[in-house]
Amino acid sequence: MQYPTYIKTIKTKRKTLRLKYVLIALLLIFVLVKGYGIKTDIFGGGRNESVLVDIKNGATAKEIAQMLKESGVIKYPGLFTMYARIGGKSKDFQLGAHTLFKSMSYDEIINIISQITKPVNSVTVTITEGSEIKQTARKLSEAFAQKQIKFSEEVFLNECENGSFEYPFVQQITRKTNRLEGYLFPATYTFYEETTERDVIEAMLSKFQQEYGVDFKERADALNLTTDEVITLASIIEREGASIEEFKTVSSVFHNRLRNNMRLESCATIQYILGVRKEILSTEDTRIKSPYNTYLNFGLPVGPIASPGSAAIEAALYPADTDYFYFRLNSEGQHVFSRTYREHRNAGQ
Repeated sequence: MQYPTYIKTIKTKRKTLRLKYVLIALLLIFVLVKGYGIKTDIFGGGRNESVLVDIKNGATAKEIAQMLKESGVIKYPGLFTMYARIGGKSKDFQLGAHTLFKSMSYDEIINIISQITKPVNSVTVTITEGSEIKQTARKLSEAFAQKQIKFSEEVFLNECENGSFEYPFVQQITRKTNRLEGYLFPATYTFYEETTERDVIEAMLSKFQQEYGVDFKERADALNLTTDEVITLASIIEREGASIEEFKTVSSVFHNRLRNNMRLESCATIQYILGVRKEILSTEDTRIKSPYNTYLNFGLPVGPIASPGSAAIEAALYPADTDYFYFRLNSEGQHVFSRTYREHRNAGQ
């Protein structure tokens, strides 16, 4: 017998056996964790936070389950659909708005959404890209008023300025005024009678967090820009660009200017100071002392001047590769981009 080979074989078998034990242990841990998550999903648990789920006419059990997942009420829509069908309850679901809690069990959820509800007064409003926070407040107020739902612009703006919000990007903002300018993400929202001014803000900040994802954050870090700086630049691009197709070229102009220590000289920042979108600025306008005046101050203004959409944010992070330093509108409403001031001046003739 060759003892060295025999001993080596035993050691190899022991090592393989240990590896199997480790894999089995990891598998058991995974099953236990997954099993606990499924158990909690079926029998309830977690945060006792209320959610309003609006089931539309004709929605299938599968679509309702997906809606419940998106609302944070359940984690496993396929499991919920199967559970409801086995119990013979999937055909009992009623259209309308149902108040649920994220801590509810499947049985509790099924019981609630199987009840007939009275019609709920709702308001749907679209906040467009490039809207300033005061314009957003006014549009919301008008939309709520049309449906005779209580909404206060003053409370809304005060909450924007002074309310406590647990989003990292909000906590990183250092300015004391116009705090949430740029962060009320432009999109279409539906609100209900129970919706408060704070609920509206939370919905819009949540949408911003959803849109400003990991890819954007990593790109911002690569450019050595904070979230606030990205949104500030994106808001200027949103207001200056004549079309989405121009955004990345407009962005390249501002990036080139920042890189070469030139003032941005953005008319949109002066319009923000004035509170009106004045087409032709006077020399006096460009001399107004303000941290938003990019004709007087170098670098980015103190904060965003409007709410940019995803296209403008992407343009701020991924500018076109150009050597342009100037742009101006032509008679057709499109921008003419120039490399030198002489070209820029001639472009207006």
